[in-house]
Amino acid sequence: MVVGTAAAWHFRLAGALFAGAAAAELGAQAVRGVAGTGPLGWGILLAAGGWVLGLVWRERVGVLRAWVCFAWVAVISLFLMTLAVQRGFLFGPLEFGDREIARVGPVPLSVPLLWWLVVGGGYLVVEGLWGEMRAGISAFTAVVTLQLALMLLPFVGILRDYWRWRPGPAPAAPGAGFFAMPWSVLAAWFAVALGLALGLVILGFNWSSPEARRHRQAWAPAAVLLAISVICLSAEAWGRLWFAAFFGAVNAGVFGTVLVWHLREHGAGR
Repeated sequence: MVVGTAAAWHFRLAGALFAGAAAAELGAQAVRGVAGTGPLGWGILLAAGGWVLGLVWRERVGVLRAWVCFAWVAVISLFLMTLAVQRGFLFGPLEFGDREIARVGPVPLSVPLLWWLVVGGGYLVVEGLWGEMRAGISAFTAVVTLQLALMLLPFVGILRDYWRWRPGPAPAAPGAGFFAMPWSVLAAWFAVALGLALGLVILGFNWSSPEARRHRQAWAPAAVLLAISVICLSAEAWGRLWFAAFFGAVNAGVFGTVLVWHLREHGAGR
């Protein structure tokens, strides 16, 4: 495992909470279909996954700097999502449903947590595979997050009604957009992910020691993103969103392959 021996219990606790939340979500889908565990279960799942990733980041850059990396992603994404709600900036006429209670202004707390999962987790997976390619890491991280967006946005928009693009959450007419949202949303997602990843390259690479950079690991973040992919794939299959489910299957295959490869090559110690 990547975390130090003194923190092993911390990592196991976070992993157990995340695994339990993921199992509860899949079990609820089997009973309730696309509704799953609802906003509370979704929020717990994202928080637990973010906790796991935070522990991996802590071993890369230290406690304080790990919090700085998290704050970079969370604050910037929260700010941009707020601008999207208030002014339609970048993401168009976005609004969030009233089902999620915990909010900062008009934006649910689950939103910056989701950005932390896709960008912070995607960065760790890409870095674990490509190592010293600092410029490449940011670009590939943005590509990974865009691939995740093709799966996640229909899940949170169409199936769960957590995110909406006015005038409503109904699927768009053929050729009108991507699941009731403008196609430009995907470009905005990529641009934001690229900027956030560039910041993480500076904070996560330049701040970490050579020893820490030699002990990268991709299996834990890959496992988190694999579980999120399986959950979205399952819900989208229930909801017959086959195009989105296809990307869920691709993501599950990619992160599952990374997980197996990394464990076979390095074990759980890296």
